[in-house]
Amino acid sequence: MSLIEHYRLLYEYEKDCNLKMLAMLESVPETSRSDTRFQQAVTIAGHLAACRENWLDNMQGEGAKQVHWFDEACVFIELRPRFAAIEAQWTAYLATLDDAKLVQDFEFPIEDNSLYSLRTEIQVVQLFAHAPYHRGQIALLVDQLGGETVDTDYVDWAVSG
Repeated sequence: MSLIEHYRLLYEYEKDCNLKMLAMLESVPETSRSDTRFQQAVTIAGHLAACRENWLDNMQGEGAKQVHWFDEACVFIELRPRFAAIEAQWTAYLATLDDAKLVQDFEFPIEDNSLYSLRTEIQVVQLFAHAPYHRGQIALLVDQLGGETVDTDYVDWAVSG
């Protein structure tokens, strides 16, 4: 298996984790959704979507379509279609990459409007490495709110498929 094929496989796992994360949020009882912790969990899930949207925008374009990294007004019912859209875009993007393109740099604007350069592979790895931390935060909040948590361990996914 080539390196990019390995990353594509890991992204399939990531998409499965996103579905489980959304199911966890949906399991929170209606009576608990007015609790500030529910909006905190929704905001964190929205942050994961924003990371994927912003970084893909940086990698494919000029960073002109950036969204807020942490939108505290993120709307719960918009998460599932938002994740579906960005997952389709990332799947298509990963399909165009090969091992040679992974070592190429891309540039993106930073706060002072200067350009920063980053190797594509670093950001592809970050795609998988950033989310488990935040999914853990979401799982803790869901549990505190009386929802159902779901195991998103890689080994469980790998042996089940």
